[in-house]
Amino acid sequence: MTRGTKLKSAVKRARYAPVAVAATMLVGAMTGTAGAAPVPGPGDDSPKIIGGGAAPAYSFMAAIHGGWGDAKAFTCGGGLIRGDWVVTAAHCVSKPGKDGKTEVIPAKDFTVRVGSKDRTIGGTVVGVRSITVHPDHVASDNRNYGNDLALLHLTKKVPQAPVAMSPDATPAGTAVREIGWGYTKPDDKGQDKLPRALQQLDTKTIPADTPECVKGPDGDDSWGIHKGDVCADNPTGTFGPCGGDSGSPLLKKVAGRWVIVGVDSRGVGHVCGESPDIYTEIHYFKDWVAKTIG
Repeated sequence: MTRGTKLKSAVKRARYAPVAVAATMLVGAMTGTAGAAPVPGPGDDSPKIIGGGAAPAYSFMAAIHGGWGDAKAFTCGGGLIRGDWVVTAAHCVSKPGKDGKTEVIPAKDFTVRVGSKDRTIGGTVVGVRSITVHPDHVASDNRNYGNDLALLHLTKKVPQAPVAMSPDATPAGTAVREIGWGYTKPDDKGQDKLPRALQQLDTKTIPADTPECVKGPDGDDSWGIHKGDVCADNPTGTFGPCGGDSGSPLLKKVAGRWVIVGVDSRGVGHVCGESPDIYTEIHYFKDWVAKTIG
């Protein structure tokens, strides 16, 4: 299911904020990359999420608001990858259009807050100039084609430090961190249940052919992993992203700094935390990203 908060029928299992936001990210001893955003200070490594605790501020973390009829409503998370570019999930900023094509929501309907651990105050608030959704994204319940990735061109550059994109693919067993403003309890619903404080969770990636990454507990494979995705484990079988976490970054450490691995796309099952989570892997789409942002 997708992780937004204003769930529409075509993305009813997604985790975007018109209904969802509670992702979590994982810390691992990795080797690094130049230009990556600095690691938050001491005390940031407690793995928490569903029912968990607050994360520190990440300079690159973005809170996306509006786009679904309410300009003030929190919609999704995102990651600042350049001074005026944010990456997020395609389903956060689009909906099913005519003839099965993806209809992108007007950029003017969104605002983005960058660099605050509170999605309602602080950081830098900026408008969105344009939105580019991956051309092969399919806005439907059956995500056979995946490609759940979008780029937001901001109306101006922000002063916050961006996060570097992972320089390579992320193999199974990689320590990662999930972060987001999604629900902290599986049964929560509505904007008033979303945490204001950023949440985080440490976990690891697992093999794409892991049965739980392919099908939900009921055997439904509509939301399972596809080419261009990575699968993040759900600790204890109960922890993981929830509604509102869509589009939020999946991170790993490289030479003591965070790099972004991917963005939260969907849960394989119908209940938050009951199954692993699927992230769109940015490195897989690096050529498209580079061409788009110039």
